[in-house]
Amino acid sequence: MKRYYANLLGEWVDITDAGTVADHQKPSIYFEEQITELCKYDHINVQYSNKNYHIHPSLIQIVTE
Repeated sequence: MKRYYANLLGEWVDITDAGTVADHQKPSIYFEEQITELCKYDHINVQYSNKNYHIHPSLIQIVTE
């Protein structure tokens, strides 16, 4: 199982179940489809706890359990 973490304002947050990415997609779907393209972007949009964050792709961690 994979877990998706984003560094939001200096804190690593598990966005696997409680967050969305880009156009409100589940992180698991978005990153499986876009993993090879992430370095092309200067930022990605992460929605978490009713806030929208624009973060650099290097602030995403994918952990396999």
